[in-house]
Formats: sequence, C-alpha cells, structure tokens
Amino acid sequence: MLANHGTTAASFTVSQQRPAGSPHTITLDRTQVTVRPHDSVEIGVTLNVPVATVGASNGAGLSFREVAGVIQIAPVTAADNGGVTLRMPYYLVPRALSAVSTRIGRLSGVNPSTLATVTNRNGGIAGDADFYAWGLSDRRVPGRVSNDVRAVGTQSFGFPSAADPNRQLLVFAVNTFDHWSNASTNEFDIGIDVDGDGIDDYIVVGVDQGAIQTGTFNGRMGAFVFSTRSAGASIAFLATAPTDTSTALLPVLSSQLCRAKEPCLSVTNPRITYNATGFDLINGGVKAVAGSAKYNVWASAISQGGFATVAPGASDNSNVISVNSAEWALTPAKGLMVVTLDNKSGTGEAQLIEVEIKK
Repeated sequence: MLANHGTTAASFTVSQQRPAGSPHTITLDRTQVTVRPHDSVEIGVTLNVPVATVGASNGAGLSFREVAGVIQIAPVTAADNGGVTLRMPYYLVPRALSAVSTRIGRLSGVNPSTLATVTNRNGGIAGDADFYAWGLSDRRVPGRVSNDVRAVGTQSFGFPSAADPNRQLLVFAVNTFDHWSNASTNEFDIGIDVDGDGIDDYIVVGVDQGAIQTGTFNGRMGAFVFSTRSAGASIAFLATAPTDTSTALLPVLSSQLCRAKEPCLSVTNPRITYNATGFDLINGGVKAVAGSAKYNVWASAISQGGFATVAPGASDNSNVISVNSAEWALTPAKGLMVVTLDNKSGTGEAQLIEVEIKK
C-alpha cells in the first residue's frame, strides 16, 4: 500500500529492480500510479517462480534456494514526493515438491526377493527414493515440535581405506513428524550398543557443528561420535539436513565406533543395537523413541542403499528388495524406510513400508 500523507498529489512509476536468486518474474497490476493527498493506493504484485527453477532432487535440491529483488516506486517528476524514490524489497525461499512413493511385491519363503516400484505421479520436480532398513518408529507427541522423532532407519556401504580395508560408511536417517526451519535447533542422539551387553558404548550425535567445535552455533548440523567410556568426540562428515525439511541423515564411519580398549565395531563383530532420542535445543523438549533396533553393518537383513531418481510422471523398478533369512532371524527390521527429501515434509519425506515374511 502506498500512502500519501502530504497536501498535494504525487505520481510514480512502478517497476521491478535487482532480481536475484532463482529465475523468477514479477507481475504488477499497475506500472504508474497517482496518489491523492491524504489517500492511499494498493499496488498488486504477483511473484512467479517456475517450479523447474526452484530446485531439483538427487543432491541439487538440497541447496538453499531464494528469490529476491526490489519493487521501485519512482517519482514521475522532481516535484512528486520531493523527488524521493521509494523501494520495497521482496524475498522468498521457495520449495518445490516431488510426490515420490514406493510399493513392493510380496516377500515369501527363504531368502525371498521382489521388485520395488517407485513412482512420482504428481510431483512438480524429480524426486529421489533412498532405501534404508527401517528400525525404529514412534507415535506423535502432543503439539508441533521439530524434535518429535517419527522413525529411524539405517544403511551402510563399503568405504575402505588403506589402513582399514573393511571400513563401512553407516548412515542413520532420522525423520520427524514436523519440519524445522534449521535442523540445528535440534539434537538427535543415536545410542549404540556394540558388544551386545544392553548398554550403549557410543552415541552418534546430530548437533550444530559450531556449537561443539567452537562453542558458537553456525547453523550446520554435524554427525559426531562420542564414547560412553572416554572423553572426546570425532566427526567425519556433516549431516545432510536441509532447511525447512524433517529428515536428517547422520553419516559416520565404522572406525569411529571402535576406540582402543573399548568395544569395537568390526567385520568380525558387525552387529549393533541402537536407540534414538530427539532434543529441542530452543524450548528444552525431549523425545525418547520407544524401543531399540538391531542392524548388521556389513550384511543387512534386508536390502538397503538402493537409490532411484524419478522424474515427474515417471516410475522406476530398478531396485531389487531381498531378505537374508538367516540374518533376519538375528537382526530383523520393521521393513523399508524410503527417504525422499524433496517430498512434503513430515511423513511424506520417509515412507515406511512394513515387511512381513510369508512362509
């Protein structure tokens, strides 16, 4: 709204200036306006951001996207408004969505397998399906808080080094019911029992990197590993935890879960039992997820680590889901957790597919 508090009319031209960020356009309902004394006029502004330019999945969509510029209201003559130009900034952080969903066929018998069909039926952009072994889930707590953990899944890959040719990369996917603006307002702890005695040996902590390493928050979540027996923490990777979403991916190395003279995760001791807790660092809330889950870091009981990128209106059936019956008896999963960071936040970002083996 443009108000004239003076005693004479003032005329202006209206235009867009300094567009920045993702490609976009501005539509003005008028490009010239005259405001009478002690009167006001509304100027309609429509911001147009093509879905295809907002972001994309498969990594690129995790970047921070913004749209910005200035609406300039310039006097027509030096006499209008004393020759003073008015400027009104606009700013938008857009988020385009995919609509990825997955279904699998029936699993029956010994060491069964089936295909996973991934579709993106009504998505505006391409979306990824990232497969995890689903281990934990819990009910929503009253209210809307971004540390309310809904589900946790795991995936692991070979990540050898010269010193440790059997090293694995282990990733915990933590999905919450409600989205955050920045994940670093929360802390997610994954307690890990390596030696099977029912007591946590290590804790994987998703928390603000700056807060841990410098004492000052920097807005980037890191994936730290602490021991319950000795001091100090290690970090190999930052977490993947985009703004305005509800899923954090916490990657750690198997070697970080093996300190000298302490329980050691290794190819000869490959199984873990884990639990999860979410902390609201702003308001002080705590969400302890019910129960615990088991996982073999070197040989998952169910296929995980599969990945598919699906364009809008397309489908993919390249991922085979199989179950190792012998390992399932030792470290059963609830099923599959399919993470799509470009889906709608909350339950949409992590599809939970229950798996029951039919004999």
